[in-house]
Amino acid sequence: MLPDRPTISIAVSTIQGWPEIRDAVASFEAAAARVGGEVIVTDASRLPAPDRSLLAPTTTWQQRPRLSVFQLREVGYRLARAPIVAVTEDHVIVPPDWGERYLAAFAAAPSALAIGGSVENGATTTIADWASFFIVQAPVVAPIESGSVSRLSGAVNVAYRAEALREIDDHGGLGTLEGLHQRDIVRRGGLLIADDTIRVSHAQAESLAGYTALHFHAARTFAGFLRGEMDGQAWFRLLAFWLVPYLRLGRAVALLDRRGHRAMLLRSLPTMLWLLYAQAAGHLAGFVSGPGDSPRRVF
Repeated sequence: MLPDRPTISIAVSTIQGWPEIRDAVASFEAAAARVGGEVIVTDASRLPAPDRSLLAPTTTWQQRPRLSVFQLREVGYRLARAPIVAVTEDHVIVPPDWGERYLAAFAAAPSALAIGGSVENGATTTIADWASFFIVQAPVVAPIESGSVSRLSGAVNVAYRAEALREIDDHGGLGTLEGLHQRDIVRRGGLLIADDTIRVSHAQAESLAGYTALHFHAARTFAGFLRGEMDGQAWFRLLAFWLVPYLRLGRAVALLDRRGHRAMLLRSLPTMLWLLYAQAAGHLAGFVSGPGDSPRRVF
């Protein structure tokens, strides 16, 4: 039975479906159970939903075929009933006290509209696993500095007050993108806080070919979102697409080296640059011709 007044809503979107995300969902349910929260899964996989007996009574499973994860995420936010809405991904494992830590963090910072934590790598088998993780998560790889920031984790480890989601931009039907939504919160004068004590494990493992395609489609999607409101940064990404991979690589190295990842960084550099050029190709395609079908290929 769903609680009448959940303390926290944990929202996750998937195009992988059940049973691929069984372990992740179990971790979300354990975190929600400790604080009287709910879990909302929005699913576009077209696979059968799990039998209700396999889910906690406080979990809602919504099947929305043909939607992208960005559109699914917006649906999940609309379905959330709690005053605090946490979002993560379907390949992330959260600790049992994840909900407790978010509730405590918001109680300690009543003016914060969003709080985000840090991320640890849960897929460490191959160099490609590390390279992809470093590229995407570099700004929030644990440990991070806690305090007021201009941007938090993406849809990996972040939570919002419900009022911060009422005016969310759906970008002409493309859905919601956490980085752009957080930017809008800051532009409206809202406070974002980073908290390193709130950590999750990002356990995404793919082949190099799989990562290459994923980075291309994610970048094309991002450029497609930006295409409708080109600012100076967007124009730079377009006109200097050939240079951006080196700039991003340098930034990632600077961020991660001081956090104790030098040895793995050195081994990962060639693969990181390869994936960054896959992103550059995606950015160019997105800016020139729009997102195409790429949003539905990001997971």
